[in-house]
Amino acid sequence: MVAGLSSLVLLCFCDSLEILNKMASDLPKLAMVSIDWDLIDLIEQNGDFDLLGIFDRADVSNLRGLNLLGSDSDWEKVKSEYAGLKIVLAIDPPHIRSKLYEHYGAENVISAISKASYISTRALLSAAIIVQRGVTIMPHAFLGTGCKIHINATIHHESKIGDFCTIAPGAQILGSVEIGAGSYIGAGAIVRQRVRIGAGAKIGAGAVVVKDVPSGQTVVGVPADRTLKREH
Repeated sequence: MVAGLSSLVLLCFCDSLEILNKMASDLPKLAMVSIDWDLIDLIEQNGDFDLLGIFDRADVSNLRGLNLLGSDSDWEKVKSEYAGLKIVLAIDPPHIRSKLYEHYGAENVISAISKASYISTRALLSAAIIVQRGVTIMPHAFLGTGCKIHINATIHHESKIGDFCTIAPGAQILGSVEIGAGSYIGAGAIVRQRVRIGAGAKIGAGAVVVKDVPSGQTVVGVPADRTLKREH
């Protein structure tokens, strides 16, 4: 009797796995550019796509069982093998993400938005963005194309975030802030109300920004002070 029950349980378990695998195979296919384990979790928890694999360098060592699809140059070949394959850009540096957006094509790059984030219905979001769990985006905030907003960051009311900006975990963008395209806001940084941050600027982790930051500048500290001008 016990042996028969065990066999029945095993059969039900195998049937459940088969159903789950079939469900996954029926989902649209998605590939990730670079590895971001937080983003992998987001995609799996949302359950909208089947993650086919990763585009990255050939010597990448932390795949942990994920499928390496090749480097960026292999995109056209892989796309031809999987009709409708979509891309999510996981890489953090804004200038690289911008170039990869062009390489993979705007029509192929999707947004990934955690169901555990809060986004006001009055906020305006552009294409190809990433919004992680715990993120809060308040009324009349604007996110440009290709922005990446990490875990527990907050974008307060009427703030404007330019294209391809990265907002690191826990950063706080207070009300009516403007951040230029391609800027990087470090983990835990705070940007005070109505501050303007120019394009390509970098704000150090934990910095408190109380005055405007010119384009291409890097600032750190409390209060944040100018340190370096980025060389082009």
